[in-house]
Formats: sequence, C-alpha cells, structure tokens
Amino acid sequence: VEENSPPRTLLGTLRRHGAAMFTVTSSISEFSVDRKYGDIRVEQSPDREVWDRYEMTVVIVFSSDEDTSSRTPEAVSVVIIVTDVNDNSPQFPRKIIPMTIMESQPLGFRIPLDPAEDPDLGTNSTQTYEIINNDTPFGLLTEGLGFDDQYSCSLELVGALDRETRDHYNVEIVARDGGNPRRSDKMQLIITIADVNDNTPQFNQSIYSPSVSEDTPVGSVVCSVLATDSDKGDNAKITYLLEPRFNREGLFAIDPDSGMITLSGMLDRETTDTHELVVRATDNGEFPKRTTVRVSVTVLDVNDNTPQISPTFLSQEDEVGVVSEASNIGDYVAHVNVEDLDTGANGEVTLTLHASDHTPFQISQVGSGYAIQVSGALDRESRDIWHVWLEARDGGRPSLVAYRNVTVKVVDVNDCTPVFSQALYRCNVSEIAEKGTDIVQVDATDDDLGINAEITYRIVSITTIGQSTNELNDPISFSINSKTGVISTGSQLDREARESVKLTVEAVDSGHPRLSSRCSVIVDIIDYNDNDPRFEQRHYTAVVPEDASINSEVITVRATDADAGGAAPLTYSIKDYYSAARSFFSIEPSTGVIRTAFELDYEEQRSYNLVVEAHDRGGRRGVTSVEVLVKDLNDNSPQFSQATYRASLLHTVLPGTIVTRVSAFDVDSGVNGVVSYSILQGAQMFSIDPKTGFISSTVSLRGLTNVTERLIVQAADGGTPQQSSVCNVLVLIGSLSTIDLKPVFTSQEYSVEVSETLIIGHVITNVFARSPDLDYSGTIKYTLSKLTQSVHDTFHINEVTGQITTLRELDREHEDYYNFVVEATDELGRQGTVAIQVTVTDVNDNRAQFTSTSYHFAVNEDLDEGAVVGQITATDMDYGINGLVQYLVQQDIADSPLQLDPSTGEIMLAQHLDFEARTKYRFRVRAFNKVTPNFYQETDVTVSVLDVNDNPPVFVHPNFHFTLLDSSLEGVGVGVAMATDADSGRNGEVYYTLQPGENSHLFDIDLRTGEIKTLVVFANRADVQDQYNLKVLARDRGSPSLNATADVTIEVLSTGEVVDILQQVLSNEAISRKAKYLIIFFATAFLLSTVVLVCFIKYHRDRKMKYKNLTQIDRTGPPPPLKVPTSLLSSLGNPELALSSDTLLSRSAKNSYKFVECGSYCPSIPERQTSQDIISTSFFSDSKTRMLSKESLPPPPPPPPAHLAHGFSSRDCLNNHHSKECLNHHSRECLNLPATTAGLGNSRTLIPDNNNIMSDHHHHPVTSRSDLASSYELSPACSNKQCHDNRCHSNESGVASGLGSTPPNSEVNFLKKDHELRKESWMSSEDSLFKINKNNAGSSVNSLQKAGLADKRQVRFQKLNDSYV
Repeated sequence: VEENSPPRTLLGTLRRHGAAMFTVTSSISEFSVDRKYGDIRVEQSPDREVWDRYEMTVVIVFSSDEDTSSRTPEAVSVVIIVTDVNDNSPQFPRKIIPMTIMESQPLGFRIPLDPAEDPDLGTNSTQTYEIINNDTPFGLLTEGLGFDDQYSCSLELVGALDRETRDHYNVEIVARDGGNPRRSDKMQLIITIADVNDNTPQFNQSIYSPSVSEDTPVGSVVCSVLATDSDKGDNAKITYLLEPRFNREGLFAIDPDSGMITLSGMLDRETTDTHELVVRATDNGEFPKRTTVRVSVTVLDVNDNTPQISPTFLSQEDEVGVVSEASNIGDYVAHVNVEDLDTGANGEVTLTLHASDHTPFQISQVGSGYAIQVSGALDRESRDIWHVWLEARDGGRPSLVAYRNVTVKVVDVNDCTPVFSQALYRCNVSEIAEKGTDIVQVDATDDDLGINAEITYRIVSITTIGQSTNELNDPISFSINSKTGVISTGSQLDREARESVKLTVEAVDSGHPRLSSRCSVIVDIIDYNDNDPRFEQRHYTAVVPEDASINSEVITVRATDADAGGAAPLTYSIKDYYSAARSFFSIEPSTGVIRTAFELDYEEQRSYNLVVEAHDRGGRRGVTSVEVLVKDLNDNSPQFSQATYRASLLHTVLPGTIVTRVSAFDVDSGVNGVVSYSILQGAQMFSIDPKTGFISSTVSLRGLTNVTERLIVQAADGGTPQQSSVCNVLVLIGSLSTIDLKPVFTSQEYSVEVSETLIIGHVITNVFARSPDLDYSGTIKYTLSKLTQSVHDTFHINEVTGQITTLRELDREHEDYYNFVVEATDELGRQGTVAIQVTVTDVNDNRAQFTSTSYHFAVNEDLDEGAVVGQITATDMDYGINGLVQYLVQQDIADSPLQLDPSTGEIMLAQHLDFEARTKYRFRVRAFNKVTPNFYQETDVTVSVLDVNDNPPVFVHPNFHFTLLDSSLEGVGVGVAMATDADSGRNGEVYYTLQPGENSHLFDIDLRTGEIKTLVVFANRADVQDQYNLKVLARDRGSPSLNATADVTIEVLSTGEVVDILQQVLSNEAISRKAKYLIIFFATAFLLSTVVLVCFIKYHRDRKMKYKNLTQIDRTGPPPPLKVPTSLLSSLGNPELALSSDTLLSRSAKNSYKFVECGSYCPSIPERQTSQDIISTSFFSDSKTRMLSKESLPPPPPPPPAHLAHGFSSRDCLNNHHSKECLNHHSRECLNLPATTAGLGNSRTLIPDNNNIMSDHHHHPVTSRSDLASSYELSPACSNKQCHDNRCHSNESGVASGLGSTPPNSEVNFLKKDHELRKESWMSSEDSLFKINKNNAGSSVNSLQKAGLADKRQVRFQKLNDSYV
C-alpha cells in the first residue's frame, strides 16, 4: 500500500472456500479485515517514514456446511508493505552559515557542507545541490553512495580569491529531491575573505627628482616619499629606509615612518652634481614585502671654484713646451684647456695671454678650448726659452681669476745631411772568413746637434757584381753595426755564388724628418778551395757492344768545381776498387772520356762497375759510379751436340714415326740464343720439329731395303744477322736382318725434379727400354754412361729394373742440376741411350748469414733526415722465397732516431741526431727468412755520432760586471768572462777576443781563459772614466767557427768609495769583531802598498828624465848580452823566463824581476847583505829589448874592493859547473870581481828576489864604489881543482862557446816577444819565445827539454835573421 492512502482503501480480500468468519488476532490500528468478507482496508493513512511494514494474523473459521464442517479454523499471516511517496522535502540543518576563507587558498580548496536531510527513499530523497545565481569563484561538488542514498556536497574554490578586489561572498545553495513533484530546501553561506600579505607597497611616484643648492645647511628637508599597501592591518603598515650602498657618504637621512628625506652632510656639486638615492618601503607582514624607488637629488651650483688652466703641448720636454725653430706663423704650440667646475655663468671662462709686444706667440680660441700659436719668427740661437702668462676669469658674481705661466723651448731642426768620409769603399775578404768577421768600417758625420747628429747605419741593398742576377737583397750575407758602421760577414761566404758584391750603405740621422746619404762598398770575395768537384750525375750508365774495338769511347763523365767559377782544371781517374773492371777500361785524365782497354765478351761478363774520381789541384775529390753494360751481339752460331747423327728405321714403320732427335745450343742471349731447326736436304720423306729437333718419317718406307738416307739439318738462331750451323743425319732403312735393332727407351728423354731432402736410396725415376727385334726374348741391362765424378758419386741404376736411386744426400746449394746418359744393352750387344736431366729443388735448409760478425758506422750529427747511415747485409744460400732475407731489431730503438729497413738492411735516419745528447747507439739485429723465422742469425750494430760544430759558445752570463780601482797598474786582472761550448774536441775549444770599440785599447783578454787585464796604468790618469763598456767575442775552433758575444761593464772605484764600502761592511753587526780587524788590516795594507808603488814609479820616471843626458849609449849595434849562470836556471826550477825592456816574467810566482833605468846613478849594496835581502832591481838605460845569451868567459879580473868582496855570502857565488855545496866550501876562492876604472857608468846588474844574483858582463869598468861590479866569474883556483868531498868536478876547459857543448842543465837563451818576434794565431798568451843559435838548434832544443822549459810537441821554429832561428 502507498503511504498516505486514504481510509477505506481496499488493499485486498482473503478468500477461502467455506470460510464463515475472519478474525484478526492482533489488531493494527492502521488496517482492518472485514470479518465476513475478508476485505483488508486502510483505517488510518500509513506513514512509511513512521512504519514501513505491518504483520497481522487472521484466523479463518469455516462454516458448518457438510463440506467444511470437518475443517478446523485456519490461521493466515498477512504482511502489509508501505511504499514510499514523496511527501518530505530536503531540510538543511542550518539555513545560514557564516565562514572565513584565506585569500591565499589554492584552486580546488574544499569545505564540506552539512547535507540536506530527506526521509523519503530513493529518488524521493535529496538528489542534487545547486548554487543559485552563482557569480562567485565557488562551486559545489556532490557526492553519494548509491541510488537510494542521499547525496552530500562540498564547497569547492574554482576561481582565485583576492581580498583586495572582493572581501566577502553570499552563496545560496538549494537542495532538491528526485520526486514528482520535486521538493527542495535552501541554505545561505556568508563567506568572508581573510587578508594575506600578498601586496607589495607602492610609491605614489616612479621617481623623485628634488633639487637642492650645494650650500644648503645640514638638516634641511630635501623631499618626502609616500608608499601605500593594499593589504590590511600590519600587512599595510610601511617603514622607510635609505639603501646604504647608495648613501655611502651619509649625506642624507630619512624618517622611517613619514618618509621625509633630510640632509645629514654638506654637498659639493663639483664633486657630485647628482645623488642617486634608493628608498626602500617595507610592510610589517609576517613575511614582509618591500619595494624601492629612485630619488635623484640634483645639486644646484654655487660659484665656489676657480678656473683651472691646463696646457697640453704638442711636444714637450720635462713639462716644458718644445717648438721647432723652423715653425711657421700660425703653427700650434700647445692646446690650452680651461676648466671651471662650476656651471652656467659660474663656469664660463675667458682666457687671455699677457706678453710683451715682441713675444712671438698668441692665443686664440679653437672650438671649446684655446690654442697657443706662433705669431712671429723663431730663432733658437737668439733665444731658446720663452715665458708666457695666461689669465683665466669666470663669469660668476663675484668673478674668480686664475693665472698660469707657460714655458716654451725652441729646439734645433734637422737641416744637415750625414756625409761619408768616402763615397766608395773597397775591401776584400776570404770566402772562408767566419761569420762575424769584420771587413771594413764606414764613417759618416752630421753637423747637427743632439739626436739630429746621431747616425745609424744600415745596408740598403746587396748587388752581385759581374753576374746576371742583380739586387739579390741577401740580408744574411753581410751585416753592419748600426752604431759603429763596422761591416761584417753575416753568414758563410761563397765565392762560387758571387765574386764581388756591392753594398749600398745608408747613413741616417735620428732627426725628423730623417736625413740620409749613401755610399758604396765593394767587397771582393777571395776564392778558397772549399768545394769538392761534383759530377753532373751521381751515377752513369753506358752501353757498349761486345765487339767494340780497343780504345773505343764508352762514355764521357764530366765534373765541375765551383771554385774559380767552375773553370778549375780537374783530373779524372778510375779508382782501383774493382781491379777486374779497371783493367778493361781507361779514362783520359783531362777530359773524362772512358775508353775500352781490352776486348769485351758478353758471354764472359755482361756488366762492369767503375768508380771514377775527379780531383782538383788542391787535393779535393769527388766520385761517381759508372755502370758499363755490355751489349750482346749475335756472334755465336748454334752448335750441334754431334756432327753426324745416325739412326735406323724399319721399312715397315708407319708415317709419323720418330726417327731421332738433334740438339743444338747457342750461348748468345735473348733472340740471339733461340734455336730453330729445319731440314735442308732429305725433306721428301722426313720432317723435323723446328723447336724440339725431333725428326719423323712423313711417308711410307715400304720397298726400301738397306737404303741410307742422308739428311742435312740446319740449326739457326733468331739474331740479326742470323747465325746457323748444319749437321748430318744418316738414316738406315731396312729389314730386321739389315738394321741395327738396338733397344729403344719408352721416352726420348727423362726430366726429373727432386727435393734436396731426399734420403739415400730414394728412387728418383725408372727408365725402361725394349728391343725392336720382335724375335728377341733376352734381357736388357741398364748402365750409366758419360758420368762426371759428381754424378758417379750421387746416383745408381739397377741393372735389371732400370730404377735410378740416390747414393748420397743432395744439396741444391752445392749442385742444383745433373745431366747424364743411361745405356740399355741387350744380350746381343746392341745399345740404346737416353738422356737423364735431374733438377734439385730447394728446401729452406740454410739460415741467413751476416757478412760480418759486427757492424760499426760513424755519421755526422748534422746528417739529414731520411739519409742512409749504413747497410747491414746477410745472405741465404737457399733459392727463391727461401732465400729472401728479412731484418729485425732485437732491442727497442723506438726512442732512437734510427730506423731499420726490414727488407734491405739499410739503417736510415728518422730524426735528427744530437752528439751532445747521445754519442753512440748500440742494438742487435736478427736476419731470418719469411718461411722459417726461427732459423736466424744475429749481429751487433753500433752507430757512433760524430760531433759537428752546431753549438756556439755560451757565456755563463749574458752580461758581466766587474770593478776596478782607479789606482790600478798595468796587467791587473779585472775579471774572467767565461763561456762554454757543448761541442767536443776542437769544436768545443773556446778562444776569446775583445771586439774593437772605444775602450778596447785599454784592456786585453787572455786568449784561452777569458781573463781581462789592464793594458795601461790607470793611476794618475786624468781621463779615467767611471765606467768602461767592452764586448767580448767567444769563438770556437770548429769549421765553420761559431761565436757569441757578451757585454762587459767595468766600474771604476776610487779609494774613497772602497773605504765607504769597507765602512758599510764593518758596520754590519753580523760580522764578528775579529773578522772586522782582519778586513781593516788587509785593506790598510793594500792601500799603503798601492800608494808606495805609485810613488816609486813616479820617482824613477823623474830620475830617468834627470839623468838621461848623462848616459852615453851605443844604439847602433845589437844590445849587449846578459850572461845567465847555470845554477840560476837550476834554482829557478822551470821558470820559462821571458825578458823585455822593463819586465822579466816568470811562471814561478816567487821569481819576478823588474828593470828600471838608472844610468850611472845606481844604488850600492850594503855590506854583509845577502841577495835574499835585496829587493831593488837591476837597471837599464835604454828601452831596447834585452837578450840573454851565452858567451866565453873573460880572463879572471883583479880582486874586488873589500867592501864588495866581503859583502856577499857563499851562496852568492854562482857557477854553471859546480853545486852549491862546493861553492859553500870554496867561497873565497870562487868569487872574483873585475877591476873598476873611471869613465862609464852604464853597468847593468840583474838582482832577483831569491837567493841568486845574475850579472851583466859589459867589459866596462866602474867609476865609483857605488857602481856594482858587472860580472861574477869562476876563479881558476876553483874551476881546475877537485873538491875533497867529490862535490865538485874538474873543468879544465872552462865554458864552451855554444849551447850544444854545454851540459844538459846549461844556460839557455831567452827573448820575450817584441818587435822582432811575432806570435802566431795558434800561440796562446802563456807561450814563451826563445832565441837560440841556429848552428846548434837540435842540441839547444834538447837542452830546453831537459831543463823542463820546452816540450818537443810544442816547439816551432821561426827565422829571425842570419844568426838566430
């Protein structure tokens, strides 16, 4: 039943047959059952929402009819279901709901809503929700559990919220059910949007641009800024701040609340005319937002700056303007920039020039500035300095004024051209001159001053004279010192390339514009034999027919020699490298024509290799190879193996039967040796194969019996003209009874190839022969015939079977071919033969063999890449591929510059060699063949690198700095400029020279050590400079020689400067007191000795002038000799003395001598004073070179004065034949002095500073006791007696007149180099020169050697005159 059915609505009827009454046992007020009829009706309208199911029990009582009387009452259960009707509307729990949502909620944000309740079921319940008139960013999301369930909903954010745009929303939601008619209910949402700090403060201006005067006081208001924020509350409260980095100077401040900007410091427009400030506005939200605005404060000008005058000269020196005296009127001198830091009228400046009427300058405005210009003629000679005053005034009120003095210097102009001392210079230089050799010096002068007169030289062009190629412009051939004008070679010269060269040299001054002039320098290059003859071809090939007659021309080889312009005469010869080849040919020495010297035969030798040499008159040589190929001629006829061949043939044989074979051989080659056969006679019945020589029958021979046919067979070669020969072939035609039925082999010949590895007894082939005699039934016996010893020892044949076997092992390398004949003999004695040819094939059974157990090659380090260093050779006796030799390096040479060709064995250079890096390469090479690589032999290979002069000397320092006292004497060492050379031998020997220069004459350098010494006395010189600059050239002895230069600076120090340095050293606290005392002592001693020595030299120079006229000297003859006793030489101990006019040099440091002129005023020697106490020196009165010599002793002189006789110890008695011990024992008897007479006073006494005295015997008496005796000679009392202790020996004959007769330690003649002796370039500064008697030169040299003064390997003679060598 539907709910709400009206009362009495019939629901149904209970029916039962015989039913009399229906009774409800449990009554329900909403329904009833008719007791009589059983109708079920609605009594009260049911409400499903209250009760949706009813149950009741109805008892049916049956009537008493006879059909039902027996039935008992029956209970019936009645169930009533109340169906739903849409009688309820949806109901929201709350009709109005206020809520708050943050404006920052994201899209999709949901808020669950209370659902509208509807007690109905199914579609009658709440089915949909809807927003009425929705213009909000909200939507509804409906959710349910099924068809009969009610739906719920959520409010969903579908649009962005912005509180600042709309801060609240009223949303009306309606809920509807699904009934009919549909019922609904409404609910209102009052939504408030909560604020979020999502807005940045905004200034009311994008930029603020206030202006303020630069003299505005501190604290004044500049401007105010204002910012607003659309947020609410704290999010909208703003705080102001000046960005610190834009207000570093702190000139401005801002109120954080109001935004008012004020001055906190003084302004200066000239420093900064605009201040760019940045103001930051920040809200007070939880997460603050900020914004900035630029405040540009313009500072207004006040006239508080004086004008500034800044002249800029077009040219200046030390802030002084420079103008040329050649300047024209109107030329600019300087640009004047006037600047006033103020603006407007305050910065407008007027510039004026204050000068007298004759000032040659004016000022004019040019653009925004001013210019000082020339207004009159300038004359540097009249006035070179001008002072000009400038005044600058601005337009402010009051006006400010500035002044500036400008100085202008008038300078010289370059109006003079350099002038050479010669228009043409001519010089010559050898083509072997080393690089850097000075040739000539050009000189030019310039009358200008300063830089205008500074001249530099350069080579403009280089022209080759006398050749077609001009203006070669070869800048490396010559170079010129740009400062000195010295022209030197820039590279190795080659006269063969050019004989004379014309250099155009230009001298350019340093003025502007630069003026120049030119001169010509002709350099003639002197030829030197420095080129080997060179053949036109490295290899010649000639072909000569073998029938060439003797003296036939084969080929002409030509060589040229670049020396003497290629016209140098050359001589040709065939070297005896190949004696066999040389005997067949000759060469004309002057023309190079090679001719035959012997008859040639191609068949004996097909080619000849010659080595032809060409040499010039200077001994330089060049070689080439000539291969002479002998051309084969057809000069040999084919030769038959037999003159007559015999054969037998049955007349019954068929045509085509082979009768026999002929064979011929031609020793010629090619077509000349190809043989063809033909039948000249008898061709009617027979034919011959032209290639093989087989003769066959061509017709039937029946009917011919006992007939002999004679054939003439020709063998012809293929040459031109054709050569031929003939043979006879006799063919016997008959029956069995008439012909020779010899055994016939199954093959005409046997050719067999066998390996050389066959074992003994191996069958190489099997021959078989049969008898043409059909009636013969006997055996045939096989034998070998025509055997050589080799075949006999190698092969064996079985007599019965015909098997040929080996008797020994074969060796192809020993014999590769065998040719023999096998005979077949029947029992009737008839024989048949066949040829056997055995060829032995190769097996790889031999290893490669080197031609040498080791190889050594030597190459220069400058060998080109790819060049062949050498070749190692190995041979393999095997044949073909078995004999191909390969080479392999066993040791790794990957890091070396060498490379081995694996096929040829050539060692090639893959990279450049460097002797200084490595001098030798050693490795091991294996030789093998490809077939069996493990079958090999090895050898050692050594490659030595020879040094080439490829390293120039290198100074240890590029610049040397030495010091020198201004009181230094001649010969004082200054310092050593040392250089090293990485090369070896002569290439690494370094020699030193000083380059010509301004100061080179004041110093000398040791040729070998590089020690620099003074050449002059610097003491008391008025022209001593503070500094001397030298250039040292270090040159090695290689060819060509390499060199290097270094600059040497010598600083001259005075004594005062040395004292200052010592004071600085002594003031150093790091030096101990003891060390300071030592420094003071040595410094004082050095200074005092220097002063004494200088005074001594000056004193004796004055005395020389004073007594010059008192001395009478014979200058026409040779200088008098000085006699040197032997004992002196012995005591000096190998001094290597050299004596000059003022110095006696000695290698021994303690033996030094000095000669000073004294004339007749010579000092005396005090009594009882030994020679070791004598420090003074002997004196000479002339400046001639003095020579020490040997002479005969004069007669004994009378006794000396007492004061002299007793003034010397026994050690002063020197003798060349007696020891010191003997002299000590007989001192009184040994010492005798010559008598003295008046007259001359030029005695010469040599007193060394050791324990000996050398005396000069001049044969002149002495005038006073102050004159020292001139000689000491051996007394006869001592010279002729024997000492009791055998320490003296008798000398009856005295001293001989020549060096050759003196004992080994006798005196030697010396002479130091002067104008007579000239040192050669090969000599060093330490070498000594000696004069010796030429008549006894050999013994004199021996004496020098035995005295330790000379080495035989270092002696060289030089002729001086007729008396000495």
